[in-house]
Amino acid sequence: MAINPREIAIRFAPPKIDADRIAIKARISKAAEELALLVNELVPGSREESRAIEACEDAVQWAHAGIDRRYVAADERRPAMPILLAPDEAEAACRAAMADADIAARPERL
Repeated sequence: MAINPREIAIRFAPPKIDADRIAIKARISKAAEELALLVNELVPGSREESRAIEACEDAVQWAHAGIDRRYVAADERRPAMPILLAPDEAEAACRAAMADADIAARPERL
């Protein structure tokens, strides 16, 4: 990914706080906590256990950063712009799509 001023602004913007993001982050944290507890229970106390638990922490940190930086809540989404065609263009496009779908479903018709 190219680093440009827009990307820098995204990375350093304060995180948005809303119910959707909080719920998603809580699910991620809970799953990572369960994994860390499992590692703690099953892996003998060692450098490897410590690194595995640190990896869980890293995964949560990056997942939370991804939610903070990239998640778009439903109320923030812009509606798609409708594509307006003239009636005859719409009919032709529909017939072409139907023909393409028929050929894709049954290539022997080629």
